[in-house]
Amino acid sequence: MEDFKFSVDLGGMIDILSNHLYSTPVVFLRELLQNAVDAVSMRKKTDSSFDAPEINITVSENESLIFTDNGSGLTVDEIHKFISVIGQSSKREDKSSFIGRFGIGLLSCFIVTDEIILRSRSVKTPDKVHEWHGFSNGRYSVTEIESDIGIGTEIIIRSDEEHRELFNAADILKHIRYYGLPIPYPIYVSSGNGLKLMANAQFINTAKTHEGILRSGKMIFGTETDYVDYIPLESENGLFSGAAYILPYTVSAASKSRHRIYLKNMLLTEDGSSILPEWAFFLQCFINTDKLQPTASREDFYQDTLLMQAKEEIGECIADYLEELSLRDPKMLAKIVDLHGTALKSVAVENDKLFDIFMPYFIFETSLGNLTGKELASWEKEIYYTPSIDVFRQLRPVFAEKFELIVNVGYVHERSLVEKLNEKGEAHAELLRDDLLAELLEDETDEERFSFMRKIFTDALSGYDCKVMIKRFSPPQLASLYTINTDGELKRDIEHSKENGDSLFSDMLDAFSEEIDETASSILYLNSTNDLIKKLSASQDSEKLGVFALILYVQSLISGGFPVYGKEMNIMNENLIKLIEWGI
Repeated sequence: MEDFKFSVDLGGMIDILSNHLYSTPVVFLRELLQNAVDAVSMRKKTDSSFDAPEINITVSENESLIFTDNGSGLTVDEIHKFISVIGQSSKREDKSSFIGRFGIGLLSCFIVTDEIILRSRSVKTPDKVHEWHGFSNGRYSVTEIESDIGIGTEIIIRSDEEHRELFNAADILKHIRYYGLPIPYPIYVSSGNGLKLMANAQFINTAKTHEGILRSGKMIFGTETDYVDYIPLESENGLFSGAAYILPYTVSAASKSRHRIYLKNMLLTEDGSSILPEWAFFLQCFINTDKLQPTASREDFYQDTLLMQAKEEIGECIADYLEELSLRDPKMLAKIVDLHGTALKSVAVENDKLFDIFMPYFIFETSLGNLTGKELASWEKEIYYTPSIDVFRQLRPVFAEKFELIVNVGYVHERSLVEKLNEKGEAHAELLRDDLLAELLEDETDEERFSFMRKIFTDALSGYDCKVMIKRFSPPQLASLYTINTDGELKRDIEHSKENGDSLFSDMLDAFSEEIDETASSILYLNSTNDLIKKLSASQDSEKLGVFALILYVQSLISGGFPVYGKEMNIMNENLIKLIEWGI
C-alpha cells in the first residue's frame, strides 16, 4: 500500500482566514506585531545582556510597510520549518510564554498582499542573513543574502490593489496602539515624511499612581469624562492583572460596555462576556492575562476550567474591593449606588455578597420620607410594604401621622430586596394586609352623630359592593379612603368585563363572580375629623347625601389609583352637575 501526504491549497486557506476566521483584514497588523513581540521576548529570555528591545514599522503611504524587530531572528532551518510549513509554530515548545501557537500569523498577511519578503539574522548564526520570499500562489524561495540588518527580523509587505487604503501611517499607528498598547517594548511607527512616533508611549510613560491609572483609563478608552474610581484587578494565582474603571454615567444592567481584554499584552477582544461576571455592567475593564488560552482566531478565550476560575476571581476582586470601600470610604460607595443603584438592585437580589454591600445604600420611598436600606434594617417596629404605587401614595399621609412605616416597593426589584431583608432576619417586614388599615384607624366614639349619613351612604353604594365605615384619621384634610381586597378587585374587573362582553361570556363570568362573592370586600372609610364629613353628618337631606356618597366613592377610587370605569365616571359627572345646579 502506497502512502500519500496531504497537500494544502494556499488560496483556500487565505479565503478561510479572511472570510471565516478573522473579523477584519487589519488583523494582519496584530499578527505581525505578535510575531515581533514573541521574537523580542525570546531574545530577552535567552540573552541577559539584551537591554534595548525595539519594534519599528515604516510605512510608504498606500504602498507598503516594513515591520522590523531586534528579537532572536530565524536560522535558515527555522525559516523552512516554521515559516514555510502551514500550522507549524516556533512557539510550541513553550506555550506558557508565547501566544503564537497556531503558526498561521504570517500567513494572514496574504489577506492584503500577494507577496511577502522576510529577512532575518538569528542570534544563533549572526554572520548570516537569509531571505524568504513567499507568494500567495504557494511558491516561496529561501536564499542567503548580503544585508546590513542587525539581529532580528525584517518583513516587507506590499499592498495588493484592494487594500491600499490600509497602508497609511495614521491608521497603522492607531491600529498598533489599539492591538498592543500594553506591550512593554517601545513600538515606533514612521512615515515617508520622516515623522516617527511611539505607538505605546502613553502607556509606557504613565505613572502607576492612583491618578496615573485613572488617566490611563481615559487614554485607553478614549473618554473625556473622569471615571468615578478604579478597582485593582490582581489574581492571587497570577491569572490576570488590570483595572476595572467605574463608569461615571448611569447604564442599564443589560448594557454591554466596551472593554480591553489582552492576552500576553496583545488585544484579544473588547467583549468581556466570557471573562467578566454578568453583573459587572457598571465597569469598563482593562485586563491582561498570560495563562488563558485563545481561540484559533485569537479574538476570544477558549472555554475551559481556567477561564471559569479567572471569571470567578475577577468577581471576587470587584466584590472584595466594594466591601472594603464600604468601610474605608462609604461616601464613594454611596456615589456609586447613586449612579448605578437601579441596575445594582437587580444583581443584589441574586447575589448575597453584593446584597450585603449595596443594600445599606439603596434608597427606598417610605411614609417617613426616603430611607436607606440601612435605616430600614434598624427600624425596630413592623415594616409594611405595598407593590402598588398608588396605594402607597394614598396611605402615606395616614401612616406618617401614625409614625408607622410603609415602603413603596412598586418599582422593579424593590419588593425582592425588602423581602430578602426580612428573610435574612435583618428586619420584620410584611406585605400590606387588607385589614391593616382598619387596625390603624381610630374608631369614632360618637358614631350616633354619623349614623344617618352612614345609612344613606351605604344605600347609595349598595350596587358597588362597598361598605361604609366611620373612622378618625389624619390628616384631617383627607375626607375618605377606599380599600379593597384581592377578591374584591377581581370582582370589580369581572363586573366591568360583563358590561362589555357578550351574553355567553357574561354567563361564564357570573359563575366566577359567584365563587368569590363571600370573600370580596371593599370599604369606604369616612374621616370624622374632616370638615366636609362633619357638615354632611348634620344634614338630613337624603338626596344630597346620596349624591355626595357617589362623588366621594369615585374620588376615592381615583386618589387611590384604582381603575375607574365608564359607569363610575358617568355617575361622577352626573352628580357633579347636580351639585352645580343646587349651587345655582
